[in-house]
Amino acid sequence: MADSTTTQRVEELVAQARTCIEQRQLQKATQLAKEAASLAPTNQNVQALVQSLSIEESSGSQILTLIKNYVEQGDQTDGQEAVKLLKQHTAIPSDQISDVAHFLFDHDGKPTEIRDELTGAFVINSAAARKQLASRIQVGTEATRFFRLLWRRGEHSFNSILPVLLDANAWPNSETQTQAKRDAFLLALGKLLDPALEHGEWSMTLIARLLTSNAHDMAGLIDRDAFEIVLAQLDIRLDTKIRAQATLAVAKLLEETREEGENIFTDYVTNTVSKGHNDELIVAFSAAASVFPLVPQTVAKLFLTPGFLEGLIPVLERNSSGQRKSHRLEQAAMELMSAACVDKACRESLAKIAYNWLDDVAHTSSEAEAASMAALVLAKIPPKPDSEESSVTHADDLSSLLVNLTLNASSPAEQQSSIEGLAYTSLQPKIKGEIVSNTALLDKLIERLKSTTTADPCTFGILTIFSNLVSYRPAQSEEQQKMSQLRNYAESKKQEEKDPLDDDQHVTARCKTVLDANLIPVLVTAARSHYTVTILGITAKILHALAREQKHRGKLAQQGAVKLLLQTIDRLQTPEGPASASDSAQAAIQLAAHALARILISVNPQHVFSRAMPAISALRPLTLLLTPDTSSETRDLLPVFESLLALTNLASLEDDAVKDALLRQAWQPTEDLLLSTNKLVQRASVELVCNLMASPAGVAKYADGSPAAKHRLHVLLALADAEDLATRRAAGGALAMLTEWDAAAKAVLEHDRGVSILLDMCGDESEEIKHRGLVCILNLISAPGEVGTMGLQKVAQQDGVETIKSSLRECRNTDVMAIGVEVLKTIMGKNENSGRAITQG
Repeated sequence: MADSTTTQRVEELVAQARTCIEQRQLQKATQLAKEAASLAPTNQNVQALVQSLSIEESSGSQILTLIKNYVEQGDQTDGQEAVKLLKQHTAIPSDQISDVAHFLFDHDGKPTEIRDELTGAFVINSAAARKQLASRIQVGTEATRFFRLLWRRGEHSFNSILPVLLDANAWPNSETQTQAKRDAFLLALGKLLDPALEHGEWSMTLIARLLTSNAHDMAGLIDRDAFEIVLAQLDIRLDTKIRAQATLAVAKLLEETREEGENIFTDYVTNTVSKGHNDELIVAFSAAASVFPLVPQTVAKLFLTPGFLEGLIPVLERNSSGQRKSHRLEQAAMELMSAACVDKACRESLAKIAYNWLDDVAHTSSEAEAASMAALVLAKIPPKPDSEESSVTHADDLSSLLVNLTLNASSPAEQQSSIEGLAYTSLQPKIKGEIVSNTALLDKLIERLKSTTTADPCTFGILTIFSNLVSYRPAQSEEQQKMSQLRNYAESKKQEEKDPLDDDQHVTARCKTVLDANLIPVLVTAARSHYTVTILGITAKILHALAREQKHRGKLAQQGAVKLLLQTIDRLQTPEGPASASDSAQAAIQLAAHALARILISVNPQHVFSRAMPAISALRPLTLLLTPDTSSETRDLLPVFESLLALTNLASLEDDAVKDALLRQAWQPTEDLLLSTNKLVQRASVELVCNLMASPAGVAKYADGSPAAKHRLHVLLALADAEDLATRRAAGGALAMLTEWDAAAKAVLEHDRGVSILLDMCGDESEEIKHRGLVCILNLISAPGEVGTMGLQKVAQQDGVETIKSSLRECRNTDVMAIGVEVLKTIMGKNENSGRAITQG
């Protein structure tokens, strides 16, 4: 016993040490290895572990020598080798950390790429290195010196400041850490005031991260000056990296300062605009456009200030006349207008005051980027109030312009605006038809999608266009239609006429075109990126619509839609499960699971699944559809019905593992649905149960002798007597398989109406039901021992022979006749008296 315990302990120590090596905790790994060696010095795994540690420590020990040679002698080869080892997370022995820190932090040599990479990799990969740097920047003057030193050295070096500031273990106490954060915050703000600043995104990233990690640490530093410095970084003339980080910082500043922050922002924009120069206008409009989504009511109030828009348009018209003086002013103004379109009053004001100028820029600008931006704003606003142009004509005109701009775009910025504009105009049924019939445009959009990333705004725009093309009208029940009519009546609104170009027939045709354009393989490839909930949600919506038509499902499966849907669901779920996901993620999961169900109804599961993607992986998402949504007032039963059909198809696989997993995951909701008041749902749930009876675990649900099993059998027998033919057929099939088992046959015989219901099946008008009933009776009377005897008795008591004979007289199916004759022969062979009665008859 002692040897066994020792061996187990050694294995545990070796496993823990290996984990520590992977996590680069070599000191702890060495301690564990020593303990293991003391217990079993000849153990092969222990010896291999000691050898691994020796190699690791040997590599780590080299780093100090390599860095020393590089810093003191300028040996480029040694410097590059040290960078390589650090990037491989090679651990430096703890007694050498301070020496390495001395060479990298205390020698202010000429900034080089190697020195920069060495500093960054050393700090980011080592907790001990972070302590070393923290000890050097605890004093204010030293903090300034090291801030400047790391800035001069390069991006990797400067970015290493942040992990030090956020690592609580690197500091002697929280007060010292907080003070270091405040010093860094002020130094980064000061850098942004430098008019000759390069790489402003470094400072802006540090500020944004410090604010988002814990803005309370900056209490007292977030004043009007700090706010205005950050707002100035939203200028469209600056690099997009700076603007992105500035937007994050402003969002956090507004969250922390609330009303005070909104007042500072309002004063900043008002004062900057009042100066009247183009530079100031660009800064103000840039800030307002970025902040609009964060505090729409505040910015909308500014935008709708009497005289603001009325005074702005003449300035823009003067700027646009002849040779444009400031393209950036136009861009900033249009970005603000585009952002303002989230507010209805702002949209109406733009249509009234800015329409003519926007229309002129869209149609006459020599710059495609400006034309695209203007067309985008026009797409978001209604037609000019005094215009005879309808909303459809307005969208039609814009769509043609936007299509040309998209096809001929020479830069991502041009394409971004025109694609976003098409995302708006493609809501019109007529425009949907024009887009889907334009093969060149579809090819261009799909080609562009291949090169996009999650952060690329074009990703959302392109997917929105395809979603609009393939989306069906929401189905409404009779009750919902009546409620809609009553609502319109109460609000004195006319019933909207449905555009025939958006009926199911037209949508299905558009779906086929999109499917034939090979969008799905592009989505499958793109799914390898870590997409946002929004992108995954719209992808699920597209697949859900495409899978509605049965003819499309085979091609969807061939193009990889099943794998894509499973990946989408997996990414949308949190570790705690789908129930803990956000509302938007849950909605996307439901759509993706429903699309998966639709595809799996119509394809052979053997052709879809493999060892790499087993059928079991589809069970959990399909089961989700069977569980009612407690937050919804009404329940859509179509996903439930189609999920049951898909699960039934999976249960037909000759794989007991699938059936057993299905019984574990889906049995409870399926059992509940056997009592559904909806005929189709009830039928589908019975069909699923029927397929599960091919599994011993499924049979046990009815034959283990428990009260629950007796209740389940009672329900199944009742369903065998249902009015619906398909429900009776499925229940009869389940009983035919069940009664092959002695325990199940006995349970049927012990049921008050068990034999009676089976004999009723034998006399059913449907020969399929009749066949199932006869098989059940044959199973009962053929069972060995007491069960078979009881079966004969029960059949005799119910005058079963006459029922069967009567049934066979009307039968024309040879298979049914054959099983019926076999039943009678079995009875005759086991009961001579009954045999003579048959002969005489």
